[in-house]
Amino acid sequence: MATIKDTIEQHYNSLSKSQQKVANIVLNNPTYVGVHSAAEVGKLAGTSETTVIRFCYALGLNGYAQLQKELTMYLFENNTNSTLGNYVSSKEELFKEQQLCEKVMGQTSTQIIRIAKQISPDQFHETTKKMHEAKSIYLVGEGASSFAAQWFQFTLNILRPNVKLVQTETGMLIRTLQELDESSLAIVISLHRYYKEPIQITEEFGKRGVYTVAITDSNVAPINQFANEAFVLQQTELSTIDMMPALIAFLNTLVVGMMSHDVEYYNQQRVKYDDFQNSFIANRWS
Repeated sequence: MATIKDTIEQHYNSLSKSQQKVANIVLNNPTYVGVHSAAEVGKLAGTSETTVIRFCYALGLNGYAQLQKELTMYLFENNTNSTLGNYVSSKEELFKEQQLCEKVMGQTSTQIIRIAKQISPDQFHETTKKMHEAKSIYLVGEGASSFAAQWFQFTLNILRPNVKLVQTETGMLIRTLQELDESSLAIVISLHRYYKEPIQITEEFGKRGVYTVAITDSNVAPINQFANEAFVLQQTELSTIDMMPALIAFLNTLVVGMMSHDVEYYNQQRVKYDDFQNSFIANRWS
């Protein structure tokens, strides 16, 4: 059965620009919409109360009250962590738990499993195959996403050559764009609040024939229109902090998938890395 989130995403491209602003507010802040008036939601979206009501009709709903009811049901059935702004308050109910570690990590495990079920096996297979075959891999991430991109680069660099973290400063970016060709693969992490630089870079990659994979958290994230394909790691509320454990888990799974396409080669790479690391440490402290 389609959820209100599914309905909004299905109608998104047919909505007017002002209605799309309302849709983004509803998708990104469902809890807020559920307890605030149509006029307040319209103000937050930079539109009007009338536009919010028309948005509801465009979805096939009979009004704003039904939208709130649908959101309440969605939040109840897909109870996950809250928005970035409510991150601390959402954890307060756990502070008195005797098994605090177990409870918090249990929530994280549940989130990872929920996201894993959203991933298409065929898409995963084809993407990891492209990662294995690519001459060079370019990684992009801004803000909190940059930490995930750095971890991803570190791990991939142990196993294969030519993995580069794209610097967004003008000079470095121009040099990177000059290096690109169709044998390259780009992976761009773009999470709420969707920094403009990764989106612009993805558009430039596309102009140069570079196959680009986006990792994001919404089916209507801005980057989706420029990437060749996107992995959408969805959660009820868009919070980069709460997303990070699942994001790292997914990136680690991509690494494992890449290795599965040539186990012997990656075992050799691991041995070479271990030998060099042990030799370096021995020489350093001898």
